Amino acid sequence: MTNMVQGAQPRFEDLMKRTQKKVYNMAYRLSGNAADAEDLTQEAFFRAYRSFDTYEGDKPFENWILRIVTRLYLDLLRHRRRRVQSVSYDNPLHKDSGEDDLYFEQADDTANPEAVLMDASLGEELENALRALPAEQRLVVMLADIEGVAYKDIAEMLDTPVGTIRSRLHRTHKALRKTLAKWESQNEDHVANLGLAVN
Repeated sequence: MTNMVQGAQPRFEDLMKRTQKKVYNMAYRLSGNAADAEDLTQEAFFRAYRSFDTYEGDKPFENWILRIVTRLYLDLLRHRRRRVQSVSYDNPLHKDSGEDDLYFEQADDTANPEAVLMDASLGEELENALRALPAEQRLVVMLADIEGVAYKDIAEMLDTPVGTIRSRLHRTHKALRKTLAKWESQNEDHVANLGLAVN
């Protein structure tokens, strides 16, 4: 049950409608697939609804909900890392019942139509470079450069000093420029046709 103050539900629903697309896009860019993005978005709004009485109305709701989805994503990463360490996808699961060995099925990681559409919005080469980053670096870039969240707010979201956020962004920008410059040198004809340049 929620502790929401009476009459606050319409306000929450209005704020949810205004931010739902942004939260989903953020979740999608972080997780890289629609199923996880939908789960993260749904869980973020569920948690926000449950604890709406703690929301400080003088602060942007968008930052608050992005903080929730960010923490959910980090929790998801930690959970999956623990699972990967204890499970081999190459070895069968042996059963004592005498039945055939069971193997894990690996997800199809080929691009789906939604991924193609998302790629087009940032440019395929930039999207690929972002996906190649470690999850924590990608998260900081998404928040700062794509969502436009202030450094101090990112620091608060991640419980990290602002100076650390700045240095992470600096290193990540440097890595992205290097990756994009390498892509540009390998695709000079394509770049010339598009009129692209890496600064």
